[in-house]
Amino acid sequence: MDVRSDVVRDSVRGVASGRVGERPAQPEPPVSGAFTLEGLLRCRGCGTSLQPVRMLGQRAYRGPCGCRLTAVDAEDIEKLVLEAVATPAPGLVADAAPEELGGIFRRLFVAVRVGGCAQDLSIVWRL
Repeated sequence: MDVRSDVVRDSVRGVASGRVGERPAQPEPPVSGAFTLEGLLRCRGCGTSLQPVRMLGQRAYRGPCGCRLTAVDAEDIEKLVLEAVATPAPGLVADAAPEELGGIFRRLFVAVRVGGCAQDLSIVWRL
C-alpha cells in the first residue's frame, strides 16, 4: 500500500479528526470520451456491462455484478482491443485520435467480453 496515496492520507486525516464512521468519497465520474470501450465491455461470466470508473486516479472498468473481484485496467484492455483491430486492418485505426476509437469500436463490435484478466477477452464482431 502506498502511504503517499490520497486515499490513505484522507483515511488517516478522518481518523485524526474523529470522522471515522463517514463514508469514503465515491469514485470520480468518468471524463466523457476517455473510455473507448464504454457500453461494449461485458462480463464474460454473466454478460453484465462493465462501467467506466476512476479509481485512485486510474481509469478502469468495473462490473456491478460481483463476478469480478477487481476492476479491469482501462489502459490494458483498450490496448489489447486496439491491437486486435490493428493487426488485421491497420488502416481502420492508424490515424484515429483516442476520442474517435470508441466510435470505431462500436461500428466493428457488438461486445467485448472479459474474463478474469484483461488478456482473457473475446470480441463479438458485427457481421
